[in-house]
Amino acid sequence: MSAYSQLPHPPSFEMSKFTLETPQKDQEYLVELLRLSKLGPKTYENMRSDGKYGVTYEWMAEAKEYWENQFSWPAVETHINGFPNFMAQVSDDDGKLYPIHFVGLFSRKRGAIPLMCIHGWPGSFLEFLGVLTALQNKYTPDELPYHVVVPSLPGYAFSATPPLDKDWVLEDSARLMHKLMHGLGFGAGYCLQGGDIGSYAARIMATLYDSCKALHLNFCIMTSPDEMVHGRLPIESFERESLKRADDFAKFGTAYALEHSTRPATIGFALSSSPLALLAWIGEKYLKWTDKTPSLDEILASVTLYWLTETFPRAIYPYRQELIESPQQEWTEDDSRKVFNQGPHRYMLHPDPKYYCHKPLGYSWFPKEIAPVPRSWAATTGNMVWFKSHNEVSGVSRPCEEIEA
Repeated sequence: MSAYSQLPHPPSFEMSKFTLETPQKDQEYLVELLRLSKLGPKTYENMRSDGKYGVTYEWMAEAKEYWENQFSWPAVETHINGFPNFMAQVSDDDGKLYPIHFVGLFSRKRGAIPLMCIHGWPGSFLEFLGVLTALQNKYTPDELPYHVVVPSLPGYAFSATPPLDKDWVLEDSARLMHKLMHGLGFGAGYCLQGGDIGSYAARIMATLYDSCKALHLNFCIMTSPDEMVHGRLPIESFERESLKRADDFAKFGTAYALEHSTRPATIGFALSSSPLALLAWIGEKYLKWTDKTPSLDEILASVTLYWLTETFPRAIYPYRQELIESPQQEWTEDDSRKVFNQGPHRYMLHPDPKYYCHKPLGYSWFPKEIAPVPRSWAATTGNMVWFKSHNEVSGVSRPCEEIEA
């Protein structure tokens, strides 16, 4: 692995290699909590095998038993440490230092393209390790066409917690990601890949920083553009079918986001007190949002990472930006019929003109994405120069599902 760990430029900040060594007492405490925790009672809702009302009792019982008695976190540690991991001390505009974790594969090839791949929620840097393995299998360090940087966003895994005295938002995280790339010596130009929340951070970087030369997204959630309302945007038949999936997600799959947005403190405490609660909340997403269900080991690796690093309560801050409170108006009896239309509404970052991407934009369309939008819709958000439809590949954790896609 050391062959891929040599940076092409001296970093402009303090940086060190990072090796994950979870204290044994933390691992034992997790197992003890699992042993002492009980599942809730069987109900009509959790006994449905289709998971219509959430994670099933059967899956939770099997996952609990496996997590407690068979799952090996040390094996996950060994896998993580098999890649070049680093910790960079990134200085923000106010001079405050933020430790930022990232995994990197650096090329020795002249002209290699710097590429940052940004994860989302409930993901982490783990979702790109399969891609890094594929690149190592295909290219030697002298042949690798990219310098690949896979960071942990602030609040995730081993990266710094957002400050307690500041309303930290995605623009702040995007700024640190840009400073990370700049400090690694890629200020002359880099490219970005983003999915889920990572797509927001990547789009912000692409629109705010000249150093970003191109942007690729596999997630571009948005409502129909005005042109669509007037019938001027084409939609292919296969795209129309997937819009039904997006509609179902909007109606039945976004309650979690509303909780993250409106009561992040409450859900943060709830899921930090029980590993089983965290498993139910996150495990369900891996089961419902992926076309090919990840193995139990993969799901538990992600949930265990979240638990041991206390990621969940530190990482859901981006959801606060998704809701905008409607203006307060004087209440009258005649307004009673409007009561359900007066609450907060979702803010869509991708179609916001402020974040129109004038750089070359690529978009990968996946039919089973939780909220797939047609090519013509995504094209209204930037200078789209590349598009690809990946049939029968899906899920917000796509990098770990279909490596070759």
